[in-house]
Amino acid sequence: MKKILILSICALLFLTSVTFAVNANMLSIPSNDNNPPDPPVITGPSSGKTRETYTYNATVSDPDEGDILINIQINFGDKVIECGGCDGLGPWHSGDVQAFEHYWSRTGTFETTGRAQDSHGVWSDWSDPLPITMPYTYKPIPQFLELLFQRFPNAFPILQHLLGY
Repeated sequence: MKKILILSICALLFLTSVTFAVNANMLSIPSNDNNPPDPPVITGPSSGKTRETYTYNATVSDPDEGDILINIQINFGDKVIECGGCDGLGPWHSGDVQAFEHYWSRTGTFETTGRAQDSHGVWSDWSDPLPITMPYTYKPIPQFLELLFQRFPNAFPILQHLLGY
C-alpha cells in the first residue's frame, strides 16, 4: 500500500512538473516597450520687458505611435507651470502645440525648459533651454521729454521734430 501511495505521489509530481514546463513555454509575458516622450520644443520671444505677458509654445511628441501625452511642465526660470488637463487642455497627441503665457516681475536672464509625461506615467528629459532676457529698461531722459512734450505740445517744435515726438 505504501508503494502505491509513493508511486502515485511521484507520478502526480512528475505530471505536474511536465504540465508546468509546457505552460511556461506557452506563457507569453507582455513586454513594456514604452519609450519616454521626446522633450518638448519651446518657441517664443527671447527678450522682452518685465510685467508684460508673453506667449510661448511647447510642441510635444512621443515616439510611440498612438500614445498620448497627459502632462506638460514648463520651467520659466522664476516659476514652474504644470498643465495636466488644466483649463480643459490636454491630453495631447504627438505633434500638438500647447501655448503658455508668462510674465517676469524682475529683470535678468532666465532659461526656459520643459518636459512632457505620457499616459504610462513616463516623463521625458528636460528640453534644451531657451534663454530669455528681461533687461533693465528705465530711461529717465526720454520719459522726462515725453512728459514735457505732452504737457506743452506747442513748445519746442524744432526739438520735438528732431527727436521724433
